[in-house]
Amino acid sequence: MERRTIIIIGFLFCLIGIFIAPLFYKNTQYGEIFFLLIIYPIPALILAILNGFLLRFTELKTQNLILKIGIGLIPILVMIFLAFGKESPIQFIATFGIIGIGITNLIWISKLTKNVLTTN
Repeated sequence: MERRTIIIIGFLFCLIGIFIAPLFYKNTQYGEIFFLLIIYPIPALILAILNGFLLRFTELKTQNLILKIGIGLIPILVMIFLAFGKESPIQFIATFGIIGIGITNLIWISKLTKNVLTTN
């Protein structure tokens, strides 16, 4: 996949994650969710850009399929680790990052394995 496509998909899923993530916390009102949509798009964009560069770099520099899959799962594991910390903005960023970047990386892994299976 192209880096631009990975970044766009990751950013869109992170925005969806900003809607979904408050459901994992206390009862959140709709006004708070829209407030979160004002504050957190920049961290979502930064996550998507970093993830896009990581996945594209991995795709270009690594030949081993299992290693590519493992590197694609590392951001998800890091965000899961951060999501279990004390309640802070980093915990919320990690929560919507698990949703957004997790779905993006799973799409990337499925396309990667599909390409490998069709070429062999």
